[in-house]
Amino acid sequence: MKNGNGRPMIVLAGEQAAPNLLPARYFRPSRVIIAHTAAPKSKRPAENLAICLAQIKPELRLIAGFDPGDALRTMVGLLAEFPGAVVNVTGGTKPMFLAALLAAREKQAHPFYVRTDGARTLVDWYCFDGEGRPVLGETEVIEDTITIDDYLTVYFGTNYQFTGPCTTPGGVFEEAVMAALEPEVSEIKAGWKHESGAVDVDLIVRCGNQIAIVEVKSGNRARTTEGIKQLVVAGGQRFFGTYARRVLVVDRTWPQRSNNRALAEALNITLIELPGYGATGSIEDEERRVLVGEIHRILGTPAAKGSCS
Repeated sequence: MKNGNGRPMIVLAGEQAAPNLLPARYFRPSRVIIAHTAAPKSKRPAENLAICLAQIKPELRLIAGFDPGDALRTMVGLLAEFPGAVVNVTGGTKPMFLAALLAAREKQAHPFYVRTDGARTLVDWYCFDGEGRPVLGETEVIEDTITIDDYLTVYFGTNYQFTGPCTTPGGVFEEAVMAALEPEVSEIKAGWKHESGAVDVDLIVRCGNQIAIVEVKSGNRARTTEGIKQLVVAGGQRFFGTYARRVLVVDRTWPQRSNNRALAEALNITLIELPGYGATGSIEDEERRVLVGEIHRILGTPAAKGSCS
């Protein structure tokens, strides 16, 4: 049962925007009210979310970020204004979360929390027992509901562009990786660049609702930490955030005890080694299975696509 279908939805804006976008798309609410603070790290994601949800004409409302009493009054007022609304308590500050939960109890609304479990996006619905204590109720899986551009818009607004595979010699390897993945993922795009010029990413891959940023390195650049450093910057809170997985593809094998491998593991970067390409200039079937298998392992297998065989 989709508890949120067709009802108004109140969300709390914070730095991580994906947990607000996914349920707002999946449950198809009649309207969305985005509660945000005056701080840029709350207001800007709220404005970007409003761009993504423009078809349902979302409303932006100010809320106190660190005064739980004030935030509670705001939330109670919103629930009175929008009867039957469900409340996404995932985002915002901790005082905002507390205020939203208390308001939901007072107004007998339905709060929920968005989390990931491996490659799945889950919604935990909460209810309240006879003594007003929160109780975990139903858990739902959010199916495939967004595109790469949805994800990018909610984090960056319109401040980005795609330029395609790079034109340097390494671009040939990048195109080969893209060609191997394209039939096996929901979506893939090459050459993402932030408007500031501070960050660029070779490939962005989507399987269902899961996103990965991918750096592809060959030749001498595959021997260095260049790709790791780029992924650390691009995957930070200021850019893609914690919901995007980070992947480094190289055309060689790194020694098991190398500093580069240890660094990638410590930073939770998935390393995919394709030494056959370095030797032959092509991705053969065995390495194609390795590449696709690793992407499916971290992002899941798209429902509409078969696994690599």
